[in-house]
Amino acid sequence: MNSKVIVSIVVVIVIAASLSFAYSDLHKQKPGPSTITVVDDLGRKVTIPLPVKRVVSMDPSNTQMMYAIGAGNLLVADTSYDWWPENATKLPHVAMDNGTASVEQVVNMTPDLVLATTIQPMQIIDQLQNLSIPVLVFEPQNISNIYSDMLTLGNVTGHYSTAVAEVNHMKTVIKGVQQKIENYSRVSLLYMLWPDPIYTAGPTSFINSVISAAGGENIADNLTGAYPVISLEQIVVDNPQAIIVDNGTGISNITYFTTGNQSQVWKNISAIKGDRLLVFNVTESEWMNEPGPLTIFAVQMVAQFLYPQAFE
Repeated sequence: MNSKVIVSIVVVIVIAASLSFAYSDLHKQKPGPSTITVVDDLGRKVTIPLPVKRVVSMDPSNTQMMYAIGAGNLLVADTSYDWWPENATKLPHVAMDNGTASVEQVVNMTPDLVLATTIQPMQIIDQLQNLSIPVLVFEPQNISNIYSDMLTLGNVTGHYSTAVAEVNHMKTVIKGVQQKIENYSRVSLLYMLWPDPIYTAGPTSFINSVISAAGGENIADNLTGAYPVISLEQIVVDNPQAIIVDNGTGISNITYFTTGNQSQVWKNISAIKGDRLLVFNVTESEWMNEPGPLTIFAVQMVAQFLYPQAFE
């Protein structure tokens, strides 16, 4: 073979190999970030090492969000209060009966991330942070906050696309409810958390946001705080058209309002005269009080109670 031909072939092979290596280098997968920094509901900037593989949840609402976005398999422990989904009840528990968690128990689970709410004392959260265990505190004040918290969780755990899908599902369900009731006049509502004194859901409570989303007009919307006391005299003045009683009050039916020392006052209130009373069972109360994916059931339930004709 001619030497010039041989040289030409060698040159072609070298160029081809160089181009191949260059293409390989260009398309070589770059390593992902080693950490992610997000802001929780307390406004804290929290830096979390990646990937997150072990998560401890210290509140049922956080547990529910993790499962809803498809990240439930990352949970290694939750609380004795967890009830949904069924898999959550099978995990080790780190929360004690009073709602707080044992730092030692949490540390023993070797988590990459801990999820808390404001029910946990800041002392516990600070202790965990000082041990280089990142803690995200989620405390949604309204339904929009649930969406942002779920997206944050999705981003941190590598389940962002499923978090987006779950948020969109929740939005669709709630929009469907609101479309059914949009042509009806809003129904005034008293929400009772405790009967004596009467504690209710105030304007800054999460419950108030559910009432609003379900088309209710909370008579305590002009009070101060999340869970203020409302006087019976004020209830008479506002004359609610409907009453919802949370679980655990000891009230089981309308008899509470039609008998007893104050029955003559209650009997003149529109909700009692019209027998428009809803007393939550345990599950319904948890839907209402645990901000998360199950909140859609609370919105549906309240809307159906206030506007039954819209769901016939």
